[in-house]
Amino acid sequence: MYGRTPEQTPSMGVCFHPAANGGSTIGLDPMTISALRMRRQSRSNHPLGMHARLRQATAQTHAMLDKQFGRFDLRQRSEYRQFLEVSAAALLPLEEALVQAGVEHIFPDWPLRSRSSAILDDLARLGGTVAPVAVLPPLNFGQLLGTMYVLEGSRLGAQILLKRASQSDDPVVAAATAYLSHGTGQHLWRSFLVMLERHAATLNRTISKEQDVINGACQAFALFEQAAAKSLAASPANPAQAR
Repeated sequence: MYGRTPEQTPSMGVCFHPAANGGSTIGLDPMTISALRMRRQSRSNHPLGMHARLRQATAQTHAMLDKQFGRFDLRQRSEYRQFLEVSAAALLPLEEALVQAGVEHIFPDWPLRSRSSAILDDLARLGGTVAPVAVLPPLNFGQLLGTMYVLEGSRLGAQILLKRASQSDDPVVAAATAYLSHGTGQHLWRSFLVMLERHAATLNRTISKEQDVINGACQAFALFEQAAAKSLAASPANPAQAR
């Protein structure tokens, strides 16, 4: 599952189903086709904002990623360093792809949102290394929005992880929380949602469609999944194996 290249990510079953999102129903039985049509009609009668649609489309993938990252004990220096290395392996190529796509023209406050410098500073304090998992293909407008959704949403989770890291007795861990504490008190998630809905309303006037936004989010989640799976596979599966 985690061996996909970024170009293959949009076809992930969790994030994308052609028939469920308005695509072909070839090969489906009549009852399934009828159910899908009723679902589409319900969506049109009760339209959701882009935030809600992204949350629905990525819920399972998000839960799987939370489970992966939950395996790290952030109070321990070695595991906290590993957590940051995994995060950087996905964050750095994603932020670079956003920059290449002109994110500052879409989100003028991008310098306040970027966390590459923060995570690199933390890794330097911990003696960590950086190994980006992929070089992403160019993002279109919709994919840019989906990528931003994942990165900005991860900032919310970072607040919870920060509490765990703050419980460490290791002063080096306590001094290396620039990434997890980034943007604290700036209400960046709230302002992002406003801009997300505003930009999503313009999708019909661009070559990007709603599915591009979802695909961009799926691609970002998959990159974090790939980085976590690669790192965890190289680590002992349990204490017994470590001995």
